[in-house]
Amino acid sequence: MVSKELIDSVLDFAETNGFNHIFAQVRGRGDAYYNSSFVPKSHLVDAEFDPLEYLINSNKSNNIKIHAWINIYYLWSSKLLPKQKKHLLLKNPEWLDRSNKDKYIKTFQYLSDKNSMKIDGEGFYLAPTNPSVKDYLLNVISELSENYLVDGIHYDYIRFHNTKYGFNETGLTEFRTLNKINSINYHEDNNVIFSEFKRNSITSFVKESKELIKRNLPNSIISAAVKPNIYDAKLLFFQEWDLWLSAGYLDWAVPMNYVVDNDKFVQNMYMIKDNIPSQYHKKIIVGISTYNQGARVVGKKIKRLSKMSFNNISIFSYTVFVDNPYYWKKLKRYF
Repeated sequence: MVSKELIDSVLDFAETNGFNHIFAQVRGRGDAYYNSSFVPKSHLVDAEFDPLEYLINSNKSNNIKIHAWINIYYLWSSKLLPKQKKHLLLKNPEWLDRSNKDKYIKTFQYLSDKNSMKIDGEGFYLAPTNPSVKDYLLNVISELSENYLVDGIHYDYIRFHNTKYGFNETGLTEFRTLNKINSINYHEDNNVIFSEFKRNSITSFVKESKELIKRNLPNSIISAAVKPNIYDAKLLFFQEWDLWLSAGYLDWAVPMNYVVDNDKFVQNMYMIKDNIPSQYHKKIIVGISTYNQGARVVGKKIKRLSKMSFNNISIFSYTVFVDNPYYWKKLKRYF
């Protein structure tokens, strides 16, 4: 999504090889691969170039649907500061989620370690519990769905970093006010009230963003990349995607079943099959990874999915086919 030539190559590959949907990442690390009035454009993209508009206008095949793929809460992962002065990491560091061990440290001490950034795990996430974060992200959704005729909007990183997070200062104030309490032992992982508050903060966003998108793009497909183990998703990442699907907040759920071990892969699918009502199975698009396993292994998993009546799949990602053209030649035999 950084040049016309590369976008043309993606479209040509998709059309030539029978793909019918493209998830095109237009929001990576708090930046935009489209024109926005308030989201800073990626430093990888020329200021005059609108990658999303070019992708939509260049898609001459009606058989290919374009989905705008956006990272929701994931904000930054580098030890270096963003180059854009209006980046949220610099502009609103108080919106960052905090872990239980960092909640009392001043924001800039939390961010900085001498001349580099302190990176914990995957990096920095926005706080789902902070109302200002929610309002900002709804504005992102609103602007995108008003200005671009995409066929779908795809959420990624729509979850907490892990169980240790959720300690944004404003979010904690919201929690205390909502539950009319002065203090609570947040350190207990089994704190039911606090965990439910964290889950509800994400679900509330999913619900409201669905209403916005359908108002602007009634026929668009709303999807989310989710953890494949529904219990881990709910308990460890506060992502109750089974509810989002059954309540109609999502049109598709895309479980990222990226495990290499075949037994674990199948186990995740049986967990979905046994716990998600059958009428929603056709709305499940199984995410399969190519970056960490060979084409033959992936092909066998695709055949196994077919036997389990999961016939909708998403391949992550196109980059592998660019780096190794022979990979796709091997894999497409299994379709």
